[in-house]
Amino acid sequence: MTLAVFPSFLSRLIPNTARAPGASRPAPEAAQAGFLPRNAITATALADDLAGRLPALLVAAERLARTVGQGSHARRKAGQGDEFWQYRPATQGEAASAIDWRQSARSDRAFVREREAQTPHTICIWCDNSASMRWHSDPALPPKAERAFLLALASAAMLLRQGEQIRLLATSPATPPLRLHGHRALEQMAHALLTALRQAPDMPDLPPAAAIPARSRVLLFGDGLYPPAQLQGFLRLLATRQAIATLVETLDPAETTLPYSGPTRFTGVEEDTGRLLYGSPTLQQDYAVIWQRHQAQLRTLCMAAGSPPVLHMTDQPPLAALMALHTLLAAGGRS
Repeated sequence: MTLAVFPSFLSRLIPNTARAPGASRPAPEAAQAGFLPRNAITATALADDLAGRLPALLVAAERLARTVGQGSHARRKAGQGDEFWQYRPATQGEAASAIDWRQSARSDRAFVREREAQTPHTICIWCDNSASMRWHSDPALPPKAERAFLLALASAAMLLRQGEQIRLLATSPATPPLRLHGHRALEQMAHALLTALRQAPDMPDLPPAAAIPARSRVLLFGDGLYPPAQLQGFLRLLATRQAIATLVETLDPAETTLPYSGPTRFTGVEEDTGRLLYGSPTLQQDYAVIWQRHQAQLRTLCMAAGSPPVLHMTDQPPLAALMALHTLLAAGGRS
């Protein structure tokens, strides 16, 4: 097999078995089992596992939200509020009480001190439930879907504390977004995410753009392993609705380095195609080029749509990603 056909399905491949040169072949019963991804988990099994640990996950999400800190993020426009926004020249007929006399004394013009608007944003949250999210390279690491689940809950907790309007996006245009409110909002969101996870085999890679409110913010928690044309089309549809999406790219560390040596059989978690490759420094170097190209293209598409992606590796604590997301929202979505 040549490397030329490798990139087309590289993102969705999972290693099954790895043998050193000269090692014995797998037992017949293993060969008859077909291409079964190692360390992959079914949607139902993952949903059941998360449901069994839901109280602890909710506590962890709340703790992460508190650690990030208090305070609402920027509205990026003038209006009613407590935070200073900008000075603007006073206009004819401006009330004397509106003039900032200290600032005006520094110039030959009168200035008005404007405050920043405190109108809540509408922020939509969506979790990728595709099969590639239910994989981890090592049993000691959480599946990508589990970490995305935690980050989505923590983000919602953080934003709800700031008074934002949160909606959980469904995966079908016929199902309206779930509005989150009240003291049980996080628990309500968690159960909705678990229900969607159990329906994962029928779920699309990206949410329906038509269900996203105009002028809203969208937080996508996924691995970013989407066909570029599909992602570009989705982001363009959001642009027509004046909505900005931020991708929280959740990745397993093995996906960035291909740390396998010797003959390795790869199987697609979202297709039946299998490949037997020989892991070598040359293959890893070629993989690095392909991976960097993918990341550059992903970032270009996201930046063109208004927001850079937030990268999170499952072998790292989730707090850094949540703080990066908080900072990005505070900057109005742009770096």
